[in-house]
Amino acid sequence: VFGVLTASKPRRAARDEAGTPGGAASGREVSIPAAAAELEAMSGAVLEGREATFRDILADTIAKDAYLCLPAPRDVFHGEAPEGERRIAGMMPHYGLFFGPMSYLVRRRGGAWEVEVRIAVDPPAGGAWLELPDCGLAGALGGAIACRGTPYARSGSTDACPGSGEFTARATPAAIRALLSRWSTEVEGYWNRDARAFGLPVRYDFDFVLGDDARGRALRVDLAVPLSPTCGRTPYFSAMRAGWSLPVLAHEVGHVLGLLDEYEALSGIVGCYPKTPFPGAEISRMGLSMREQTRLLPVHHYLVLRRFFCRAPASMDPYAGAIR
Repeated sequence: VFGVLTASKPRRAARDEAGTPGGAASGREVSIPAAAAELEAMSGAVLEGREATFRDILADTIAKDAYLCLPAPRDVFHGEAPEGERRIAGMMPHYGLFFGPMSYLVRRRGGAWEVEVRIAVDPPAGGAWLELPDCGLAGALGGAIACRGTPYARSGSTDACPGSGEFTARATPAAIRALLSRWSTEVEGYWNRDARAFGLPVRYDFDFVLGDDARGRALRVDLAVPLSPTCGRTPYFSAMRAGWSLPVLAHEVGHVLGLLDEYEALSGIVGCYPKTPFPGAEISRMGLSMREQTRLLPVHHYLVLRRFFCRAPASMDPYAGAIR
């Protein structure tokens, strides 16, 4: 329904032994309808009337993923998963138009999940001004920030860059570090808030660092991109943008975690075609990215965690072996 590839059932790969990272959860794999039913039960009333949309989102994402197993969601969240950690890496196709990278670390420890993403940015050239989405850096920068108008996330618009206020600061080293510190503290909060709300034992840790720091300390980096000083509608793998609000950044990190957009292709790019989420996906962070109240549902957390149980892909091409 939502992509150029459809499949009657998820592709499967030979399983590693159950009880090890890369093996199926407790040895039990399920069908798409069975997985969807378990996820709907975990989601509760928020998904009522929207079940078909999120079943299609689940099926479409699985069909496009090079990680080929489909463990039962209850086993993933609440089963006896093996302790250990895995680096997940690959590419996901977006609207059949381009491939976007995914990369993250997932760890099972003490009966709970930990997911880590580190994004390294190279700052703009000296003398630039930062367009910011709100006054969130005022405490760190004092009078060195201009704050007038309505924060982007509270504008009521479905535009990621509504221009509802003027929030600017000089792109000094102090301002860049304050911006990255805020992102590192607050963006993961949307993911952790929603995991707690659904009773899911997973904690997210997102780290935004300067590229020079990452290189100097030999840090594991999942995505390395420029830091653009403005807001804008560009792919997550081309730049992180100073003008993106925290909710939008939470959406963009979702792509680094291998999630796909849940809105019509090209909507929200031009004024005559406003952002149009799939029917029912207006409640989803991946459907309406810019709203504070949209949520990361159990299906999203499942899609991130389930790859821990899958055998390493033989190919990074998510279409390899697909039923066309």
